[in-house]
Amino acid sequence: MAEKKEKVTKTMEDLNKELKGYIAQIEALRAEIAVINETITEYRNIIKTLNVLKNLGKGKNIIIPVGSIASIEAKIEDPEKVIIDIGAGISAELKHEEALTQIATQIAALEALRHSLEEAIVEAYKKTEELLQRTRELGQEEGKSKK
Repeated sequence: MAEKKEKVTKTMEDLNKELKGYIAQIEALRAEIAVINETITEYRNIIKTLNVLKNLGKGKNIIIPVGSIASIEAKIEDPEKVIIDIGAGISAELKHEEALTQIATQIAALEALRHSLEEAIVEAYKKTEELLQRTRELGQEEGKSKK
C-alpha cells in the first residue's frame, strides 16, 4: 500500500514538474510575441513616417528630435532616397517604394513568426490541459485508495 502511494506521489511530482515546464514555455512564448508585436508596430510607424515625409516633398523644413529635450531643424533633400538597415549593421540606399517593400517583407516575416509562436502556445495549452486531467485522475485514484 505504501509502495503504491509512493508511486502515485512520484507520478504527481513528475506531472507537476512537466506542468510547470509548459507554463514557463507559454510565458516565454508570450514574451517573445510581445517583442514581435512591438517591432511590427515600430515598422508600421516607419512606413507612415516615410509616406508623410514623401508627401511633404523636397525642400520642406522639418523638426527632428535628437533626444528627449532637444530638436533640430532640417530640410528634406530627397524624400525618394531612404537609407535602410539590411542586416549585420549594413545599410543600403533604396528608393522610397523599394524601402516600403523591404519593410513590408520584414513585417510579413514577423507576422509569420508570431503565428507559429501562437500555434506553439496552443499546443502547450493542450499539453497543459492533458497534464491537468491526468493530475485530477491520479488525485481521484489516490482518494479512492485511501477509503
